[in-house]
Amino acid sequence: MKSKTVLISIILTSLFFAFNKSGKADTIHEKPIFQADTASAAQETVRNLVPDSIDLSKLPFSEKELAAFPVFSPPSDIVPLNKPLTRDFDRLFFPTREGMIPLEGKVYKAFLTSVTGKEWSLPYFEKSYKDVITAAGGILLYQAKVPQKELDRIKDEATYFGEEGSIDYTNNVVKVYAVRRKEGDHLFVQLSGYSAGGSIQILQLPKTEK
Repeated sequence: MKSKTVLISIILTSLFFAFNKSGKADTIHEKPIFQADTASAAQETVRNLVPDSIDLSKLPFSEKELAAFPVFSPPSDIVPLNKPLTRDFDRLFFPTREGMIPLEGKVYKAFLTSVTGKEWSLPYFEKSYKDVITAAGGILLYQAKVPQKELDRIKDEATYFGEEGSIDYTNNVVKVYAVRRKEGDHLFVQLSGYSAGGSIQILQLPKTEK
């Protein structure tokens, strides 16, 4: 049983260099890791791995002390428009260079907007989360839109699309961050926004059984 658990852990940490096949990210100021000169090596690695997994092997472990789930809270002047959706166990798809990959764990989803009387700023929303995630040891893995054909491929499985905190993958750039943890309780965050608000989805894997 222990060896099976170790194998599952290895597979889960095996494939997530998240880049879109269809194009580059919309900004040149912030680039996902392992781009350009490591692309060929990454492609070779991908061919030898199970497709339904995510590779964190090149990310450093974060030993930062984290707050209770959902770990990352919005700044004081950004608030959920409705009650956030939190589940102890659920499945979410995350965009990667190889397509949308499902992960299972504890989930938080919310649509965020500015407090009453303050104008919404998408750059402020993105920077606020970037700062707190990277301070916790998080790394940007993916930054791009997702082709509609890829969403069509998973539509029968992604039955949660349309729920609170849903992301408009085809029309808005999505950013995906990951925080690698030694006990296997890795964190994945995907966020996206537009001119009036933003969505965030946070998933934490369960700790690895010893």
